[in-house]
Amino acid sequence: MLPLQGILALDLTQVIAGPTAGQILGDMGADVIKVEPLSGDHFRPQLGGAWVPGMNRNKRGLAIDLKSEGGKEVLRRLVKKADVFMEAFVPGVIASLGFGYDTVRALNPRLIYLSISGYGQTGPYSERPGYDPCIQAEVGIMEATGEMNGPPARVGAAPVDQMTGSYGALGVAMALLQRHHTGRGQHIDLALYDVGVQIMSHWLTNLGHTGEDPRRMGASHTLIVPLRNFDTKTGPIYVACTNDSFWKRLVTALDIAAVGDDPRFASNRLRLTNRADLEPLLEAVFAAQTRETLLEKLVDAGVPCAAVKTVSEMVRDPHAQARGSVLSMDYPGIGKVMAANNPLRLSDAPLAVRRLAPRLGEHTRELMRDVGYGDDEIAALAKANAIKIDEGETS
Repeated sequence: MLPLQGILALDLTQVIAGPTAGQILGDMGADVIKVEPLSGDHFRPQLGGAWVPGMNRNKRGLAIDLKSEGGKEVLRRLVKKADVFMEAFVPGVIASLGFGYDTVRALNPRLIYLSISGYGQTGPYSERPGYDPCIQAEVGIMEATGEMNGPPARVGAAPVDQMTGSYGALGVAMALLQRHHTGRGQHIDLALYDVGVQIMSHWLTNLGHTGEDPRRMGASHTLIVPLRNFDTKTGPIYVACTNDSFWKRLVTALDIAAVGDDPRFASNRLRLTNRADLEPLLEAVFAAQTRETLLEKLVDAGVPCAAVKTVSEMVRDPHAQARGSVLSMDYPGIGKVMAANNPLRLSDAPLAVRRLAPRLGEHTRELMRDVGYGDDEIAALAKANAIKIDEGETS
């Protein structure tokens, strides 16, 4: 039995953060219904059509027009049965469609209602749309990222979106647990902005302690030396000597006793002061050897380090394969779709892809039958363009 088996979740979200939260719930056994407009999640065309299949596994699909009374009634009937309602509209939009929290709570007081937005339901920026890169800019991530003498840079992945999705699923799980004790649902206000601030937590601590904003250091660090990339004969390697013990292991593994004995480098504080003298010495040592040789030496010595890899190298890596970290799914009409697996490994609840991501409107007929619609009513609503039924649906 999976942890959320028996939970029905309505996922009205699009793009990354909300769909990630819904996918986590689906992985954990919830019956997640991806509710889309008749035109579909507006990122469906991205990546040659592979976007939605890549982050919406273990969901069923319903396509309705929430601006039509027929579409609204379908959703109202589902709300009465559901445990979770997830939306990611700019604040005020979902209420204008007739499904704000107070309205939905009146239909189902036990409902857990998750609102994901760029800046939250309150505050002077709440009505702004917000995407991951905007939040990276807003909270200081972008200003802290990039080469020392270069401009601010966006982090190449979408960490704010992904973490927001994870926090969304966590918040829903916690609210469901609380409902078990109180019998009541509640509203979760989750903002990408607040998640972005959380990502900058250690820089906030640094600011409070020193009064200093982060300085861009490329792959290096303002507080620790050496903690950076080094070029080798066969590709870069990252080394993280986060304390003096690791520094001693590093100089021993590299057989550079003279550097290790140099009083200028005896502590991290001194290495920070004398960074300009130390780093060229280390760069020369790394540049003279292959990455493979260095990794073997450093790993054996217990020095935190890693090869700097491309995504394609990671996918081929034996560790990623042994962990099952990457999924490859054969999606009809698209072909192989690669996606990240759920990182949780539960000993009593092995996770799996039970359903491929739904085609637009794939389960519309099935879901409407579940809430009491007859086939004539379904056909009439489809003809009126209140709903969409996937052409591949035969039941």
